[in-house]
Amino acid sequence: MRDFLLILLIIGLATVSITGCDRPMTESMLDAVTPTEMMPTDDPEAFAVAFVQAAVDLYKTEGRDAAITYHKAPANIDGQWYVFIVDANDMFVAHPAAPTLVGKSINEVPGLDGTLIGLDIAMPPEEGHWTEYLWPNPENNKLELKRTWSIRHDGYVFASGYYEPWSPDPATVLIDSKADPEAFAHAFVLAAVARYESEGLDATAAYYNAPASVDGQWYVFITDANDTFVSHAPMQELVGTDLKDVMGLDGSALGAEIAKATGTGHWIEYLWPNPESGMNEMKRTWAIRHDGYLFASGYYKPAAEDATPAVEGSMPEGN
Repeated sequence: MRDFLLILLIIGLATVSITGCDRPMTESMLDAVTPTEMMPTDDPEAFAVAFVQAAVDLYKTEGRDAAITYHKAPANIDGQWYVFIVDANDMFVAHPAAPTLVGKSINEVPGLDGTLIGLDIAMPPEEGHWTEYLWPNPENNKLELKRTWSIRHDGYVFASGYYEPWSPDPATVLIDSKADPEAFAHAFVLAAVARYESEGLDATAAYYNAPASVDGQWYVFITDANDTFVSHAPMQELVGTDLKDVMGLDGSALGAEIAKATGTGHWIEYLWPNPESGMNEMKRTWAIRHDGYLFASGYYKPAAEDATPAVEGSMPEGN
């Protein structure tokens, strides 16, 4: 392992400096920690440990600002490999694959199943530790199992990891209890993603277009990479139309907001017809991108006193 560290980052990056020169770092961090006799695929676990150590070495030799600037840049993602950094207050200071996380507490970042994975990542012992969770792979834009190695140095957490394919039986993903609707929404959507992985798009779209797939208030809708609906069981008239053209009942650009979903998921709240009650009610929808497709589902809050019947005149507009 120490052979990795003999190739210090400063050697590979000696001609460039973030702290004092105008020229940006141009060499890949991956090159700096990869001896010619080893590729990341040979032993991804050992490589992840070395990759994180290289980030720590950059911090030691070039300083805090240089390390953070380098690892904030999306250009420094190399396939599935990138480093993220958290400060002494557990706030993200660098995350090239999910820059919207910068400035947020890792302790409040949920995993794709709703669990607070950040709490585990941010509490490594001095010697470091592993955390496993579902996360989007930037190399293929698919949800996969990620094993992340994290270590704390000088108060900062440095972390990186590798991905393994995720293709479970959809039945094993879905939880039974709807008592926690937020957790159930996560599971309901992930079960749809798992079905896509195991059966393909055509079979998955057909399944979620069938009225039998609607379970009371629960249903999944799917759009393709161009945001065109491929399934929406309660409103079949939306299939083939653009999600971004869907307007909310209040006239807002609802579809465009839902379409902002990324591989880490996105919650949206809006007024929408509840297929179970026939009323326009407040809905919370969780949407996520996987392999370019958008998968979404949500739950309705208890009807307010001013809830209105979902009559034809109050139906949302498409394109």
